Parts: sequence; structure tokens; C-alpha cells
Amino acid sequence: MRHDHLIVVAPAAGGWRVALDDLEPVMFLSGREAEAHARSLATRLAAVGDDARVTVHDRADVLVGSRRYLAE
Repeated sequence: MRHDHLIVVAPAAGGWRVALDDLEPVMFLSGREAEAHARSLATRLAAVGDDARVTVHDRADVLVGSRRYLAE
């Protein structure tokens, strides 16, 4: 069964968080590292047959980017 996952990169106290669906978020000090982790997760999910969408928010929590990763 194919799933559609949402991965959110957003600011957090002292850094950035990457949240996948409703799982506990992973924290990063660098936004660049957080975005790289989110892209890696999405790529791996697509490789196993699930769609994923990565959204990136800036420090004002405004959506600044979104990308879909379609199942292979």
C-alpha cells in the first residue's frame, strides 16, 4: 500500500526541527543540515514506493519551499 508522507523543516528554539508525519521531530543546529536530512528521508521513502513532500519554513515560520518526491 502506497503512502503519502509530509516532512516539515521548521524553526525551533535553538535550531531547526525535521518532522515526519506525526513522529517525534529530529533537531538540528543548522537549517542546511535539517533540509539535507529532510531531502534524504524523502528520497529513501520514494525508493521504497511511498510519495513524500518536503516543506521548508523560515524563521518567521513562513513557507519558503516545497518539493514532491514521487515513488519510484
